[in-house]
Amino acid sequence: MPQILVTRPIDQALRFAKDLENAGVKPEKILIDPILQINALDVTFDFSNVRGILITSKNALRHLPAGLIECGFPAYCVGSSTTRLACECGLVAKNMGKTAKELANALAKISPKGLLVHVRGSFTTIDFSNHFLGTELKIKNLITYHQTEQPLKPETQNLLQAGRDVVVPLFSTRSAQSFCKMKYSWTRHTAVVISENVAEYCEKAGFGQIIVSLQPDARSMLEAIVPLMRIKID
Repeated sequence: MPQILVTRPIDQALRFAKDLENAGVKPEKILIDPILQINALDVTFDFSNVRGILITSKNALRHLPAGLIECGFPAYCVGSSTTRLACECGLVAKNMGKTAKELANALAKISPKGLLVHVRGSFTTIDFSNHFLGTELKIKNLITYHQTEQPLKPETQNLLQAGRDVVVPLFSTRSAQSFCKMKYSWTRHTAVVISENVAEYCEKAGFGQIIVSLQPDARSMLEAIVPLMRIKID
């Protein structure tokens, strides 16, 4: 029976591990070892001219500046769960797509007026400010947190080197970049990934099996992993 290595930032990793347990995965088969640590940044920003914000991850909402909480601004979001959390933060949130690319396409169509602010981490899939440079859309970046790489624990390193089957869920290109550059033999291991972009890193690293979830969200990732575990158990 394989191990599942969960490398998400700790809060998200704990939630996903609980979801795995609820789906029937034994707790002792789940190893949590975050490869990224989320560190808040002390930022200031003048929101007086802002007319809307872009939210592409829940981490942005967990590090939302005080000036944006309960402000009632329109929030153009990626994903239904992120949209729900944005509403809980007092934003008038709308789900604009399942990926940052879908959000970019939607913004190009509706072309919101006034200054938009993308609340984000130091790494992002799409830099919306540069993406829309020279267009009618005016977007500024507001980086409120930093994704810091962390080394894997000795226990995790030993597991990956031992030649046993390991299932590795990867939820972002940032995590995939950090993980796949490590010098291990990945041929015995399986990557379950949230998008084709993430899959590309795993292909280059040489994973023995790569499974792309049907939708770019945690539920679809879970649905991709659980049958895989059953097959391997059988």
